[in-house]
Amino acid sequence: MITTHKNLDPQDILLDEVLPGGAKWSKIIKRGDKLRISTEDGLGSLSAMFYNADNTAERFNSADTVKLQHNAYFCKGRVLYSELGRVLLSITEDTTDGFFDAIAGISNPRLVKKSFGEGAFESIRNRYYKSDRENFLIELGKYGMGKRDMIPAINFFRKVDIKEGSKLELSTTRPKPGSYVELRAEMNVLLVLSNTPHVMEEGEYNPSDVQLTLHKAEPLTQDDYCLNFSEQSQRAFTNNARYFA
Repeated sequence: MITTHKNLDPQDILLDEVLPGGAKWSKIIKRGDKLRISTEDGLGSLSAMFYNADNTAERFNSADTVKLQHNAYFCKGRVLYSELGRVLLSITEDTTDGFFDAIAGISNPRLVKKSFGEGAFESIRNRYYKSDRENFLIELGKYGMGKRDMIPAINFFRKVDIKEGSKLELSTTRPKPGSYVELRAEMNVLLVLSNTPHVMEEGEYNPSDVQLTLHKAEPLTQDDYCLNFSEQSQRAFTNNARYFA
């Protein structure tokens, strides 16, 4: 995997690990820290759900994030809103050129079987074909959460095109090798990840590894790019300031 990290001081790195294909991951990202998610071969496909770690009833609102920013394709500078109008995460870097999917949703065991065939534990043991739904429920259970806490997810490193007005089609274009997305936590965020094929993927079940690099960030300033990206962002950051006052 990636052994060097552009623009990162090694002394600022708090955690650096590989998330293997098919695996799940969760962690509370402290306010002000950043997580860099990298795909060395450009073939990564990673689903994410996230919540206010101090009050998990507040969680990511996909619909508001799309509506308030007038765009379903995210990029550097955009923010990911909670259902209370606050910012959970900011996208401080994106070298993928907007490879985010907030539309298609996540996979489940039935869809995985339909898209990839049999891959049961009884036949291939720990290499069995895992779905996002299974992975998320296992990780959420570690925090006393369950089915009722499942929310619309973001899929990193993949893009869904809209054809003929309403038909969804998974883009065959992929990010360049070594691409990454960097997220800054604007509050303590419970981030849950599932590294499985995109819900619309078909063919061979062979999810690629991704690299997760947690590191310290500079304090938020008034000239911050994400804060000033739009009037909606400024209002949401003001809501965050009131929350922490």
